Amino acid sequence: MLAQPRPVLSSPQFMINPRGFELWYQPVYDVSSGHVVQNEVLLRWRDTQGSLHRPKTFMPVVSNAEAEPWLDRYVTSQAIAQLKAYPHLKLSINLSKRIVEDRSIAEDIYNLLTQQNVQPHQLHFEISEASLAQNFQDSVALVHDLKALGCSVILDNFANQHLTFLQWEKLGVDAVKLDASLIRDLKQDSLQTRLARAIIDTSVSLEQSAIAKSVDAYATSRHLHNFSVGSAQGYHFKPPSNRPWLTSKVEVLGVPIDNMTQADLLNDLKSGVVFTANLDRLTHLNQDQELRAAYNIADYKICDSQILYFASRLLGSPIQEQISGADLFAAFYTHHQNNPDITVFLLGGAPGVAAQTQQTINTRVGRDMVVGAYSPSASFDGNSQECTDIIEHINRSGATVLAIGVGSPIQERWIYRHRERLADSIKIIFAIDAILDLDTSRQQRGPLASLFGAKQLLRLISQPK
Repeated sequence: MLAQPRPVLSSPQFMINPRGFELWYQPVYDVSSGHVVQNEVLLRWRDTQGSLHRPKTFMPVVSNAEAEPWLDRYVTSQAIAQLKAYPHLKLSINLSKRIVEDRSIAEDIYNLLTQQNVQPHQLHFEISEASLAQNFQDSVALVHDLKALGCSVILDNFANQHLTFLQWEKLGVDAVKLDASLIRDLKQDSLQTRLARAIIDTSVSLEQSAIAKSVDAYATSRHLHNFSVGSAQGYHFKPPSNRPWLTSKVEVLGVPIDNMTQADLLNDLKSGVVFTANLDRLTHLNQDQELRAAYNIADYKICDSQILYFASRLLGSPIQEQISGADLFAAFYTHHQNNPDITVFLLGGAPGVAAQTQQTINTRVGRDMVVGAYSPSASFDGNSQECTDIIEHINRSGATVLAIGVGSPIQERWIYRHRERLADSIKIIFAIDAILDLDTSRQQRGPLASLFGAKQLLRLISQPK
């Protein structure tokens, strides 16, 4: 049963209200197909001031209060509720380091699954190598019990530091997650890389999938195919979010593009940072580390390029639809014209253009959807005072959406540097050049864009590399 914790979990330095716990999610992708395998549940805690804290901040307090058994059950119950709402979803849950000592956890999980009528195969449990090694015989029994329920078990953070390969085989888990230290630099012929290859090869012989975690850079991602890694997760693919992900990815020029239609995106987009990807931007990522970091924190990276669209087809992993940034933003404010929760702040354009666009959009939707607009100076991104003024202007506006169109890579870098200073009310951020151009600019740039696209497509066909 789900035990009730004390109203406050405390330590000499810190107090935690258990009602502040939130489930966040990071998808695990199949490396070959780009499909979502499962979403890992990541626990966060929000304090009374609205600040979000990661486990390294609050888990010592939870442990000090001996509340880990309660937290394991709480997270599991919340995850099962999500699984009931999304029958096609699969979630993996990290169990605490004391889980091997918990004699009734399997029975309580069974009761929760039965009460919610959720299929056990939707639920995966991750247990760290160090936790399983503490009491190996009980660990074998725990893994057996969880698998007997119909759930999957993943050996997490495995680096051959606490368990031998023979013990790993005896556990009989369904998958193994390599410790982040082993896949940090796969291009080097180091001891860590050799151990990673040995673990992956062994997982194949044991018929267990190998999962790479903390893949935060393209340099790591591009080597995964050479190591027979089945699936992977990390900021390179998708940052953690407060909701689970189901859409697949297509990797083009080392960047995972969200494979979805515009209609799907409009229905899916409740929060997050939206970047548009074209050939010019993607080819600059390897030379611009800050731009690469900015792309890694984007929740949505959509294909705004005929070249990338056709390239994905030539590479055998077709993107469903090219989504023009200008068309997307127009479709977005039309889609939400009767939604009072959507209010917009426009940032960009020459003096007066943002204000004019504000008036135009509000006239089109029939309400004051755009609640603020600002046309920055040409070098605003290097002016700390102007950036502060802009952020204060945005935060005072009460907008829930920020649409910034100041040209790439300035707009992506600006979001990367300043997103943490924006008010919590800003739920969605668009970085789309054409936001302030409206329909006229597309008419002006259409013929040139088409000609450039045709030339680049011919080059792609004749010179695939």
